[in-house]
Amino acid sequence: MQKKDGSATMKVKLPEAMKAKIPKAVKIKIPKAMKIRIPKAMKRRVPKAMKGRKPKAMKPKRPNAALYFITYALVYPVLKVCFRLKVDRKDLDLPKGPHIILSNHLTMYDFLLVMLPLYPHRLNAVTAQKFFLYRPLHKLLPIVGCIPKNMFDADIRSVISMKSVLKEGNGVLLFPEGRCSSSHEYMGMHKATGKLIKKLGAPVISCYMEGATTCMAHWRKGVRYGRIRMTYKNLFSIDDIESMSVEEINSAIDARLSGTEGATPPDKPFRTFGARRLAEGLHQVLYYCPKCKQEFTMTTKGNMIRCSACGNAAIMDREAGLTPTDGSVAHEEISLWFKDQVRHEMSSLREDMEPIIEKVKVRTPSPKPGDGMIESGYGTMRLDPQGWHFDGVLSGKDVSLFFPVETVPAISYDHCDNFQIYSGGNYFQFVPEDPRKCIKYFILAECMHWKFASRIVMTPGVNSGFV
Repeated sequence: MQKKDGSATMKVKLPEAMKAKIPKAVKIKIPKAMKIRIPKAMKRRVPKAMKGRKPKAMKPKRPNAALYFITYALVYPVLKVCFRLKVDRKDLDLPKGPHIILSNHLTMYDFLLVMLPLYPHRLNAVTAQKFFLYRPLHKLLPIVGCIPKNMFDADIRSVISMKSVLKEGNGVLLFPEGRCSSSHEYMGMHKATGKLIKKLGAPVISCYMEGATTCMAHWRKGVRYGRIRMTYKNLFSIDDIESMSVEEINSAIDARLSGTEGATPPDKPFRTFGARRLAEGLHQVLYYCPKCKQEFTMTTKGNMIRCSACGNAAIMDREAGLTPTDGSVAHEEISLWFKDQVRHEMSSLREDMEPIIEKVKVRTPSPKPGDGMIESGYGTMRLDPQGWHFDGVLSGKDVSLFFPVETVPAISYDHCDNFQIYSGGNYFQFVPEDPRKCIKYFILAECMHWKFASRIVMTPGVNSGFV
């Protein structure tokens, strides 16, 4: 019984033989100090910028069979006819139990290209957290079993979700690069991938994709009909995973997804069927002129990319090759031009460098599900050897944010709109005053990590410009 002073009484029944010696009831006082209270610091908190954005449950749904079938019936014939999709499964022995499929990441349509050729087999795809913010994806993605992931940021929720999928005997699809390739080549991955594979302890299958950048380049509006090839192979058995080190696992994944090991030459070149407006949009990725060394002077029209400052130009062909015009200086492949940009940015980074300063607007997730990102602040972003420094106003308050180079090994971006940083469970979009610079900051993020971080957490892929 509780009293006003915080004490309580408790009646204790005793055997008959003891009643004569001990009173009928023994009063025991429970002091207030003994009451158990949970400190506020121990209560689960959701970062303000991500409130309302986390999935309601850690356990993903099994992909909806009806929706899967409808997608397969409508989309797969289009891939076979319009893109001459060729699927090589001769070295694939698809496990009946839990397994993981790893694929290189070339376009925004990769999840369809990887998943549909394996129908009726259904996969739970690991997807960037940002896609769960927009309508109607915020409801559609959970129905098809997608697993949200904060890119390049520690996210225990996604690991728990993957383990629950595998525990039920199902498959997980993972793109280790974490971003679409802007170089048309494999861009490397976080070294924690090897640890994740060991932790999950399931057989691993690789999927190597070719030709997709020629047809579905993410810098180009729309698609161009052409040829795409998918090659599936068994990569690791459970015994392999147990016997190999993390470094050996990472090296094997890099070799397979970059095509340097296990790839066979195509019987026909990967080219588009048409030759109209092939280069339009390429200046959003290739912003550095190899002749006059100026930035953001490149323009595109039709099949030509041209520097407005010096007239340096190149013509793109149906195989995404580049041929310089008379008197011009240009790389023969987009990947080589991109590496030149990486080396250009790398050479500008020094310990005594002048900070790179950019005025930005800030977007954070809307508190209302499905409303995407909302503008919530403004300020300046400063880049120096220590990392990324934001000073400005966020949600009506003066704030200073710091993202060290060690914890920001890479970022993602949307062409000519924003670059994105995930940190500590928070998700920010920064909109520079000159939106063309988004690709520059995308490259600078990895260059700064390779140049200044005390511990490198990314693998180089085939972008040797970073090393």
